[in-house]
Amino acid sequence: MMFYQLIIEILSNYECSWYEMLQGFKKKELEALIMEVLPPNSEGDYSNFSFATIFVVFLLTVLSLWYLEVPSLMGNSTFQFHSNIIPVELLALFRTACFLLSAYTIVILMVRSTDPGTMIALRHKENDYHLFELLGLERLVSFSSWTLMIFGTAFLFASIGTWHSVFDIEVPDWITIFSSVLYSIALGCVFLTSTVVRYIIIPTEIKMERDFDHLFKTHESIMHNVAIILIVIDMIVTKPNLQPEFGLFGIIIGIIYLTFAYLWAFFGGGYYIYTFIDPRMKSSPQVLIGLAFSIGLFYLGVWIISKIMDELFLLGVLIIVLWVSQITMFKKPDAAKKIELIS
Repeated sequence: MMFYQLIIEILSNYECSWYEMLQGFKKKELEALIMEVLPPNSEGDYSNFSFATIFVVFLLTVLSLWYLEVPSLMGNSTFQFHSNIIPVELLALFRTACFLLSAYTIVILMVRSTDPGTMIALRHKENDYHLFELLGLERLVSFSSWTLMIFGTAFLFASIGTWHSVFDIEVPDWITIFSSVLYSIALGCVFLTSTVVRYIIIPTEIKMERDFDHLFKTHESIMHNVAIILIVIDMIVTKPNLQPEFGLFGIIIGIIYLTFAYLWAFFGGGYYIYTFIDPRMKSSPQVLIGLAFSIGLFYLGVWIISKIMDELFLLGVLIIVLWVSQITMFKKPDAAKKIELIS
């Protein structure tokens, strides 16, 4: 399976929905396609190699954090809890609203929704594919859901710190540290997610002539479009002091998610959230590690723009606004736009 196909599976929230993607096919065609796209593992058991690779990458990342003195950078972080553009009270309200929006999306539109998400996933013990209907907390097992949770948590800490500034109270160091780290991770995640949805997932759905209306449901739009717009607005009005070394946290969050996914397969739901992370497959860990590095690379791109904003504010704003405009999509494309997307 090609790398871009695996990335599609990683970041297509689809309510964790392979079934919705394939609902246009007849039953026999669907079953045949599942077996073609998701073949049983026949490469032998590479579990030990997979786990060793993950451990080595994690160890190298931790050593890099130490070598680059990232803990010291975290301790000396100067995360912005005020703005030179808008009143601090308005900034506090904005950040609180961002947190509440993410919480509402996760709790009300996803966890408490009675409309189940569906997933055709590889079962760990049986080593076969099964259709799962996801309800409640199980709808939060996808990486896209984690991205929204990271976004919401980042704005929770940022809003707490900003309210401290409103009332002229010293912001605790731990609030500053958590805000800096989570904000950096959220930037990388939302830019990566929006880009992949806009340029890989949607064009793929168009090429395969499948119905992708579900990608424009309210909670999907919040995850893939609204989140990135809100965090960029925050970035513009606060001009945060981003640290390039914090891109390493993208690798860390990728490994944490991979660990969770393995624990979920072994002791939780009994299935692999994404087929390619099956540790028995030869290329599984490298793919998710590639995703983790991608998070860091997107973060570094945003960091470069933040440096431009420090010197030429309007130019930096123009660049990041153009970037966001090219990776967001709020409505289903018409026929002409579809041709443009797949060309």
